[in-house]
Amino acid sequence: MNNRLKGRVAALKSFLGAIQLLQAEIVFRRSALPDILPMIIRECSGAASAFFRQVQQCMLRDGESFLSAFELLVPELRHFDLKWSEIEWIASVGHIAGRYDAATQADRLSGLIAQLEQALQQAQEEYGQKGKLYRALGVTAGVMIALVAI
Repeated sequence: MNNRLKGRVAALKSFLGAIQLLQAEIVFRRSALPDILPMIIRECSGAASAFFRQVQQCMLRDGESFLSAFELLVPELRHFDLKWSEIEWIASVGHIAGRYDAATQADRLSGLIAQLEQALQQAQEEYGQKGKLYRALGVTAGVMIALVAI
């Protein structure tokens, strides 16, 4: 359970950074999505890099659009210890990016970033509160098993 909490915090940080980078590239550099994906893969680490790498590969291999590839791979997000609501927020990126003008994309991505920041803050608090408990329970269970085995 401790590792799940820790993984959720790491995944949220990763996706938050990736979406912030996506927003900056769309707004300031007016980059196209196929040009942004390699940058996200290179500059972001962890869950976001792995997920966007899969999206890029799907686009290149199968000739899928960004939205199609993104929607096809959304079920993979459940492997990153995210809550269902967080998966839905991240999935909305596929419907936002590349679909509207830059200002509208920036506005919608800003709202999404705010939601993810709030979720990250809650995840960090939960990890701080429950992480110690889960680690202590793990040590206690280990000691109990060792005593029983002796």
